[in-house]
Amino acid sequence: MAPRSFESRESFHLALLRHLHARLAGRRAYAVKGGICLRFFHRSPRLSQDMDLDVAPELPVHELQDAVDSVLGGRAFSASLLAQGITRIEVRKPKQTETMQRWKVSLFLGAGEPLPTKIEFSRRNDSIDYATAVPDAGLLWRYRVAPFAARCYGAAAMAAQKLGALAAPSRYAVRDLFDLHHLLRVALVKPRDLAGSVETQTVERAADKVGRFTYGDFKEQVLPYLSGEIMDVYRDAEAFARQKAEVEEALLELLP
Repeated sequence: MAPRSFESRESFHLALLRHLHARLAGRRAYAVKGGICLRFFHRSPRLSQDMDLDVAPELPVHELQDAVDSVLGGRAFSASLLAQGITRIEVRKPKQTETMQRWKVSLFLGAGEPLPTKIEFSRRNDSIDYATAVPDAGLLWRYRVAPFAARCYGAAAMAAQKLGALAAPSRYAVRDLFDLHHLLRVALVKPRDLAGSVETQTVERAADKVGRFTYGDFKEQVLPYLSGEIMDVYRDAEAFARQKAEVEEALLELLP
């Protein structure tokens, strides 16, 4: 079971995506990415605090801003949050540019401290090869949300993105290893599915990064974001070692 703070954020993002899809579908391309994509559409046990999306470059800043603002300020959305114990929200828009638009939201659950979360839209991709899918049935049931379709990245596309993240020299995020392992072992992405979408140099850099990750990194960066039952599994350093070995084996298959 996820901690209450993560459950509240998760229910917020699920409700937001449901209402936002109704605003954007049929108008411009968009796709959920990152941890929320993995959690909602690819059954990842890793919890996320924020939601990231790609949107088409031709979607005007003001049009997206109007769509998001109308959802966040709408009565139907507020009612869906209240059903999850979120009594009110406070919204700030610190960045609204042609390349990125960001909303920071504080979730209030009664008299306690608000929970911070973020929604970020990026226009860095010229085209978005999205899939249309229904969020995980278990999550929909937990938060009492009726099934709905939304746009996301498919498992192979997410795996290619995670390889790129692992290869980035300035990034050192063990969650990229965890996510890639999940996509290979649970979402059943095969190395051959990635052969045409990643360069050899990218694979080599990713493999080098994987080899440098330690269990100490994992305990600090990933373990606190796992749901209870999976957290217990990865309290054992051997489980992390097996994860690394399995990803390294898959990366070797991608090398010529």
